[in-house]
Amino acid sequence: MKPLSFNKLLPIAGLTCASLFSSATIAIEVNNLNDFKAIFGRYAPSGDCKKQPQIVVDSTGFSFEVSGKSEKATHPEYAASYGGNFYEGISLWFFPYYDPNKDRPLLLTFNAGEKQGVLSVDTEFNYAGGPKLEAKYQALVDGSPYKACQ
Repeated sequence: MKPLSFNKLLPIAGLTCASLFSSATIAIEVNNLNDFKAIFGRYAPSGDCKKQPQIVVDSTGFSFEVSGKSEKATHPEYAASYGGNFYEGISLWFFPYYDPNKDRPLLLTFNAGEKQGVLSVDTEFNYAGGPKLEAKYQALVDGSPYKACQ
């Protein structure tokens, strides 16, 4: 058997290294949001606090106010690596509902688009053949983008 030349091994080594360094998102369960005080506050569609839905962020987690009803998410995950290995921007990503046995219905992006005070609410649900997003969560996605109330 003829040994592989250096020129033939180089692409294989490069692909191997790339696969080792490509990142799956790592989410870290957090007990509170005390380390993220910069995102605390009330957020509403376009920053208009007369509109619903609204999202309140404090040390205990996220509160979602939709159609006069409030729901608290106190078991979030911080998606620490969502921006990739070398991300140096200001966006912060959270999955507000953590359950290791379920899909996560929402992704919150604070400072979305690298804009201070902008909150984007997204979902990976509602694709063809995939899980259907509950109406209360769809209202949050539809209200996006949010801005901090003044």
